Amino acid sequence: MGEKTRYHIVIEEATAEDSNSIYEIGCQCFPDAWREETIKNDLAGAHSQYFVAKINGGIVGYGCFWFVADEAQLVNIGVYPSFRRKGVAEEIIKRGILEAVSRHMQTMFLEVRVSNLAAQKLYWKYNFKVVSVRKDVYEPLLKKAYNFWKQIGNPEYYTDTDGNARYEKGKC
Repeated sequence: MGEKTRYHIVIEEATAEDSNSIYEIGCQCFPDAWREETIKNDLAGAHSQYFVAKINGGIVGYGCFWFVADEAQLVNIGVYPSFRRKGVAEEIIKRGILEAVSRHMQTMFLEVRVSNLAAQKLYWKYNFKVVSVRKDVYEPLLKKAYNFWKQIGNPEYYTDTDGNARYEKGKC
């Protein structure tokens, strides 16, 4: 997705030390960004998994996923504006989906502003479908949002001989 780039994007599990970077990116991306204390608490939660995207060793994006029962949810994803449309969000999405597969999740949900067409295009690429519209969300502006849903465990995902979830390109 986006322009071809010379960047090598590395996706890693976030640690508590990454909370300030996640907070700073959130503030750049969202008018209603989570407080750093909220991020720290969520990072420590058993149901929560954060991933950070790094380019040249610096964090340029993050994704927060929750895993409860057999459902995964992409709760938050943000990329520094100067690194958008370079494949960063796509790599985070792919890593989150693979984590959901490895945790034996059946479905994944996410919510996106109706006005965020770039994000919707990315979600459609990975076979997410709109299942409903929510009104008056995303303070302070009270905008509409789409709820997206995706079946997990489709044929485009498989488990390698070591039991690791893998994505098979071209089938998604």
